[in-house]
Amino acid sequence: MNNYRKIMMPIIVLIQVAVLVFMAVNQEYILAAGKKVMLKCEPIDPRSLFSGDYVILNYEITRTDLDTITVKPGEKQSFRVNETIYIALEKPESSKYWRAAAASRDINWLRSMYKTVIRGRIDRYYNIKFGVEDYFVPQHEGINIERNLDNVHVEVSVMPDGKSAISRLFLDGREMRFY
Repeated sequence: MNNYRKIMMPIIVLIQVAVLVFMAVNQEYILAAGKKVMLKCEPIDPRSLFSGDYVILNYEITRTDLDTITVKPGEKQSFRVNETIYIALEKPESSKYWRAAAASRDINWLRSMYKTVIRGRIDRYYNIKFGVEDYFVPQHEGINIERNLDNVHVEVSVMPDGKSAISRLFLDGREMRFY
C-alpha cells in the first residue's frame, strides 16, 4: 500500500497542475488570437457592484431585444433560461462600439453572414451573459470603476467559435492598467 501512495500522489499533483496550466493557456490563447471588439458598458443597480477585488460589468448587448434584430428564419425567437445563444456583432461606421445585429442558436448560420459572433447564455432574468461580466482588479481599484461605470468600455477578444475574454478595460477613454 505504501508504494501505491508513492506513485499516486505525484500523479494526482501533476494532473491538478496540468488542469491549471490548461486553463491559463486557454485564456491567453483567446486574448492573443481573438478578434478585438469594443463593447460599451452600462451602469447596473449598485446593490453589489463591487465585491472584494472585482467589478461586475453589464453591456449594451446584454439586454438585446430579440424582436428588433435578425433571427434565423423558422427558428423560435423565444429562448429558454440557460440556453446557449449566439449574437452576431457589427460595428457601425459612426461608432467605435460594436452592437448586436442578429441572434441564433446556430453559429454556422450567423457566421455565413457576419464575421464576428459571440457566444452567450440566457440568464434567469432573460439577459444574455457572455462570460465577460466579472473583471478582477487590484484591491481598492474597483471603487473608481464602480462610480464611473457609465464611462467604462471594454475591449473583448472573440474567437471564431464565440468564446470571449476581456483584454482591456477603459475608463473615460483611458486604458486602466493594473500592473
